[in-house]
Amino acid sequence: MYLAGGKLSKLYNQYTLKTAPATYEVLIALLAEAGFDSFEETQESLLAFATADRHAEWEAALSSLSDRFSFTYDATALPKKNWNEEWESRFPPLYVEDRLFIRAEFHEPDPGAELELVITPKMAFGTGHHATTYMMCELLLGEELEGRAVLDYGSGTGVLAILAGRLGATHVDAVEVEAAAVENTRENAERNAVRINQIVHGTLGDLQSSKRYDLILANINRNVLLASAGALYARVNTGGSVFCSGILAADEQRLQDHLVATGFSHRQTLARDDWRAFVFTKN
Repeated sequence: MYLAGGKLSKLYNQYTLKTAPATYEVLIALLAEAGFDSFEETQESLLAFATADRHAEWEAALSSLSDRFSFTYDATALPKKNWNEEWESRFPPLYVEDRLFIRAEFHEPDPGAELELVITPKMAFGTGHHATTYMMCELLLGEELEGRAVLDYGSGTGVLAILAGRLGATHVDAVEVEAAAVENTRENAERNAVRINQIVHGTLGDLQSSKRYDLILANINRNVLLASAGALYARVNTGGSVFCSGILAADEQRLQDHLVATGFSHRQTLARDDWRAFVFTKN
């Protein structure tokens, strides 16, 4: 889900958490919300990576979580290196439902794949490997997009926006708060010869106020989805849908109740590992 690095000019710390593997997913979600950049799961521990210049902030976050979850941790300063290159060496190509093949430029193409996307993640999130992105791709593959306007909210690498365009969406926009991810979305769209009509650096409020969409893709996290439910409802055409993910099983009912209270109808839930993806419609 999260890439180990990308900010090549910065030094990183590795935080090694000794805890039961059953708590990995919850801790990853909470530490990601706190600002940690990347994670690696091993049988013995959970490794969390974050920039060294904010060590005191990371210590505070870990100390707070250790009161709620049973784990110990230690911090190690990492040598300066090309983390993109390190991660790329372990990035395998991916098939989604035997229809979609996602690979990096250094992988061999699959001539037999129905759909192929070439994604170079750099500093951004979203290669399809994590359960949340995988489920969003599944939902898109099952949707008729011809003639529809789509927004990728929190585009990361742009993989969902690009897939929407490849599946026939007439108009595709993307919005992303991280400047590096905006650039990554743009580069990956060009790499796949898919036109994204506009890529906005900012939030939903920075989009043209009158613009409405038939489908919004929101693979973000619980807090952002809860906070932006009203704005998402305002941006969707009547009869349109929101696909959302980034939600742990423990937060499933809370998110569903909140979006239904906002005015959406709950249409579908997908489950993969401890993560959930949802389809909500505006009637």
